[in-house]
Amino acid sequence: MDTLIVKKKASQGLKKGKALIQLADIMEPEVVERLAEGSIVGLKSVAGEWLGLMLVGRQQKGLGWLLTQNSQLDANWLEQRVQAALSQRQSYFNCSDLTAFRLINGEGDGLGGVTVDWYAGFIQLNWYSQGIYHYRDELVSALKANILNILGIYETQRFDQQVAEQAINHLEGQLAPAPVIIRENGIHYAIHLGQEWMTGLFLDQRQVRDYVMQGAAGKSLLNLFSYTGGFSVAAAMGGASQTVSVDVANRSLAKTQENFALNGIETPSQAHEIRVMDVFDYIRYAKRKGLTFDRVVCDPPSFARTKKYTFSALKNYGQLAADLWCLVAPGGQLVLSTNHSAYPLERFKADCLAACPGAELQASFGLGEDFPRSEDERSDYLKVLVLAKGTKG
Repeated sequence: MDTLIVKKKASQGLKKGKALIQLADIMEPEVVERLAEGSIVGLKSVAGEWLGLMLVGRQQKGLGWLLTQNSQLDANWLEQRVQAALSQRQSYFNCSDLTAFRLINGEGDGLGGVTVDWYAGFIQLNWYSQGIYHYRDELVSALKANILNILGIYETQRFDQQVAEQAINHLEGQLAPAPVIIRENGIHYAIHLGQEWMTGLFLDQRQVRDYVMQGAAGKSLLNLFSYTGGFSVAAAMGGASQTVSVDVANRSLAKTQENFALNGIETPSQAHEIRVMDVFDYIRYAKRKGLTFDRVVCDPPSFARTKKYTFSALKNYGQLAADLWCLVAPGGQLVLSTNHSAYPLERFKADCLAACPGAELQASFGLGEDFPRSEDERSDYLKVLVLAKGTKG
C-alpha cells in the first residue's frame, strides 16, 4: 500500500476530525499522479506519525477523503457506514409527514464524494468523485440490504463534464412517476427523477420552508431565485395574503404552478404571481415602483450570469442585500441564504448586517440533522439569516 506524507498544518486538521485531503497538503505531489481513483493509501505526518487511511477521490482541489485514523479497514467498512447513517435517520422513516430527506451526506457520514437522498421510496445517488464511484455496486447493495421497500434507484454522475443524458441514469427498480409526490410539514412537492441535474426541491432548506410557513399568515412574500417556488408554496399554505415568485429560468413557471396545484392552489392568480424574468431586473422594477413586502426571501446561486448581470456571492452579496432591504416593509423580514462553501458565516453575517441599516438578526439556520458535517469548514456550507426591520422602517 502506498503511503503519503502530509504537511504539518493538514496533519493537525486530520487529527481534529477533518476529512478532506487536498493535493497541496501532500509533501510529494508528484507521487500522487500515479494513484488510481478508488485506491486506499496510508497517511503519515512529517514526523512519521500515523494519520490514517485515505480513499483517493479527486474532486476539484481535493485529492481524497480520510476513511479512518486506524491502520486497517474492516472488510465491510462501507456497509457499516451505511448502517450507521441509516440508524441516525430512523425517526425520519417513521414520520408520515416527511417523505423526503438525506440518507447519506458525504463526508459527514464518512463517505466523502457521494450523497444519497430518499424521495418517497425512491433513492437518488449523487456522485461527486470517481474514487467513491468505484464502490457503486457495494453502496447500492448495502442500501438494498438495509432499507425495506425501495421502489427504484437513480444516479447522477457529477465528477465528469457530461451532458445530462449520459450522467443521469435509472439503475434499477421501478421507473419513477413524473412527478414523485413527497410530503414535508403538511405540504406536497413535486420531485422529478432521471430528467435533470436537480430534482425540484432543495432538501437542505426544509427548516427554512417550515419557518416561512409558520409566520406567513396574512403577510405578503417576495421569493427571488424561486426555482420551483418552494418558499412561495410554504407561505401560501401558511396563509400568506400574497406571493410573488421570480426566476429567470423558463422551467420555473410550469414547475412552480405544479407545486401550487399539488396543494390545491390555482396559479397564476391575483394572490400568487409567478414571473419568469431576470431577478435583478425585477429588483430594479420593484424599487422604481416603490413595492414592498412583509417578507423577502432570496436564495441566489453562488455564481450567476444572465444577459445583463453577473453575480458572485463573495463579491456582490452585500449589494444584493442592500437592494433587497429597500423592498422590505416596516416591521418585515429579509431572509437571506447562501450555499457558497467558501463564504464563512461570520463574513456573510457581517456583509448582510452592514448592508441593511437598523436590521436585527432575528433567526439563523444551517444544515439539518440529516445533513451531518465533518470538521472541514466547507462541509457546513448552508447559511441562512433572518433580518428584521423596525416598524418605523
